[in-house]
Order: sequence, then structure tokens, then C-alpha cells
Amino acid sequence: MNALNIDMPHNGEIITLTIIPKDDYFKIAYAGRMLGATKKEGSDWILMQEDELDMTGNKLNPQSNDIILGAAEINQIAGEIENHLK
Repeated sequence: MNALNIDMPHNGEIITLTIIPKDDYFKIAYAGRMLGATKKEGSDWILMQEDELDMTGNKLNPQSNDIILGAAEINQIAGEIENHLK
């Protein structure tokens, strides 16, 4: 799978996140900054911890432009990933 862009609402605007596939997880980036990563565990998608990630060449910036990755955001991102993989 190649990287994909997804649009999602944030503070009344639509922002574009880039989803970058890695071995068994997906990095989440915005405006060239890493926000975090998600992976599927069973039927659930989880936000990964920084120490679980291979951040070679990237610096994690979870506070990038006040974008917070919570359960709602991870669920939306997961849905887009699953639709793309079909």
C-alpha cells in the first residue's frame, strides 16, 4: 500500500492528513510533521506509544497545530485505512 491522504474536520476546517504505511502500523502526518501512529489489534485500532515507533528520519510532534489524536480521530482514520485496503 502506498501513502494516502485523508481529509478530516478540525476546528471548523478540513485538514489533510497523510497516512504512511509501515510494517504493521500506519504513521499519521500533517504538514510534514508526525502526529503519531495507529495499528490494528484484533478488531480495534489503537494509537501507538512513541517508544513503539520507528521514527527514523521523523520527529514525533503530537502537538502539531493543536491537532489531538483521540479515539474519534483514530476511528475515522482507521475507517479510511480499511476502505483503502478493500
